[in-house]
Amino acid sequence: MKSNHPTAMPRHLRNNTPRKRPLAALTLIAIAASTITASGCATTKTSNTARTASEQVLISSAIDRAMSNVQFEDFAGYKIFIEEKYLDSVDKGYLVGSLRHRILKAGGSIAASADAADLVLEARSGGVGTDSQESFVGIPSLGIPGMPIELPEIKFASRNTQMGTAKLGLVCYDPKTGKAMGLGGESTALTHNNDTYVLGVGPFRSGTVLDQREKAVGFNGTGGSFMNNPARIARAKPVNMVNRPLDAANIDSTPQIATLPDGYSTAR
Repeated sequence: MKSNHPTAMPRHLRNNTPRKRPLAALTLIAIAASTITASGCATTKTSNTARTASEQVLISSAIDRAMSNVQFEDFAGYKIFIEEKYLDSVDKGYLVGSLRHRILKAGGSIAASADAADLVLEARSGGVGTDSQESFVGIPSLGIPGMPIELPEIKFASRNTQMGTAKLGLVCYDPKTGKAMGLGGESTALTHNNDTYVLGVGPFRSGTVLDQREKAVGFNGTGGSFMNNPARIARAKPVNMVNRPLDAANIDSTPQIATLPDGYSTAR
């Protein structure tokens, strides 16, 4: 009796038919193994400083603002020795360097010792550092009485604020007599940096650090260089170091801020 099945064939022929399925499976495995072996990956290592740049800018800006309330013009024509032994604070180097800079800018000069000075400027710090504050609008986490379950907090809007404080005390006296030359006093200034989140979206930044970065380089943080003019990569106002006439024969009188990409100019 003949079979009507389309694949029916004699037994001896069926036994000698090559088996293609195992061969196809082995081929796929070999291709996958080759792909995995041939593929590669790369890892980029990054690191951060122990103190963030934002924290340091908050403190240095607070120091600058506190010093802006001091009449350094009174030191014009005097040799000044800066007494540091009562000055104990973070970023002391920037603080002392700023005192020296402002004295020189006002027309005074720096003496190497008290004996060689006309006046001694004694500085002290009443508080130089940062504080943090977090606040939000939403529903705080709630515990269910009698059950070890706590509902998570829900934040509709939140703000993280970091504040910088600089309180400086200054007094000036005659190194020969030890008598005060004026009342002196304290100057205090505050700075702040806000990171605001709305429904988890953010941060929306505002405050001193944002202002400093925008004035200095033209953008306010990560990704800013893609959203602003790439030519603004340095300070918009050049820093003059020596006041003297420019020799047009030897010096290019066109002020350049920094090396810029082709096609951009910083000529003022």
